[in-house]
Amino acid sequence: MIPLRYRQMLPPYWYEIDMADRHFSVMEKEMSEREQTIEDLGNQFILQRTTWALSVWEWIYFRQNQTGTAEQRREAIRRKKWANRSFMLPLLRLTANKHGLLLGITEDFLNKEIHFEFSVNQPVNMVALESDFEYIRPVHIRKAVFSSKIPEQIINVQGFGYSHRVDFPICGFEVPFGGG
Repeated sequence: MIPLRYRQMLPPYWYEIDMADRHFSVMEKEMSEREQTIEDLGNQFILQRTTWALSVWEWIYFRQNQTGTAEQRREAIRRKKWANRSFMLPLLRLTANKHGLLLGITEDFLNKEIHFEFSVNQPVNMVALESDFEYIRPVHIRKAVFSSKIPEQIINVQGFGYSHRVDFPICGFEVPFGGG
């Protein structure tokens, strides 16, 4: 049977031709295998999804194969990749958001510290964050300080208000009873 997506392009008498049916069924199988191959190849260029090309990533960053599970090897590559980037606020945000729900980052210039503030609504992996921070930390920064707080929430209060206007006479402007 000719696949439905090809029927729209073919005249009706082709539906009865046995050779066309065999041709389209074989081509459908080949095209689906080709799509899977292309998708698999594309996944090898993305570090989080790479499988068989992990050794190529390791050669690029370490010039040798690493030991451990695939997830540990990916993590080592990610850390090495981030260590080559400049130590700026976007990199710190990316690193911190990977380990918890980040609320803010500030730098204490006098004490040479970076302060990370996280939300208590989501768990924070401070050990991994400390390890990542130490891996990319420049010499002029002494340490990272981690804190957590409850995020501020806006409370909207809605209601109706009524007012009445009352005019009171001010003493001295009006003279009652004909004084003048």
